[in-house]
Amino acid sequence: MDDNKPKHLLIVYHSQSGRNERLAYAARAAALAAESEVDVRLLRAAEAGTRDVIWCDGLLLFMPENFGAIAGGMKDFFDRSYYPVLARELIRPYGVCICTGNDGSNALRQWERIAKGFGWRMVADPVVCFGDPSAEAFRHAEDLGAALAVGLVLGVF
Repeated sequence: MDDNKPKHLLIVYHSQSGRNERLAYAARAAALAAESEVDVRLLRAAEAGTRDVIWCDGLLLFMPENFGAIAGGMKDFFDRSYYPVLARELIRPYGVCICTGNDGSNALRQWERIAKGFGWRMVADPVVCFGDPSAEAFRHAEDLGAALAVGLVLGVF
């Protein structure tokens, strides 16, 4: 791998209420502010696909929990990209944030099984946001964005 090539951070979100979208944009802003040498691509889950996972060096995922499970829009992104990504053995570091009206435990458990299937590596504790994102939730999203960006550029991940 060429250490001089720019690092690429992919941020994928699914949002009906705007909660995850706002958190994803906060993470993007923090990533860009923390590290000028990272290229950040922010996409809705419906727009993201295999080519984006191939492009990236790491991922941040923002997803809602609907009815105690990962939202279908986010699951669709995983379903569409799974086999092509798996065939390329694209091991990626990631961080995840789940907004929920429930406790988030089942969506997180589902996500962890999906990540294991992809072979991706969790590099930050998962963030679970209950209801409308608080200032603390935004701080966690910003921390995720900055940490992934800096970690990618420094070669930590």
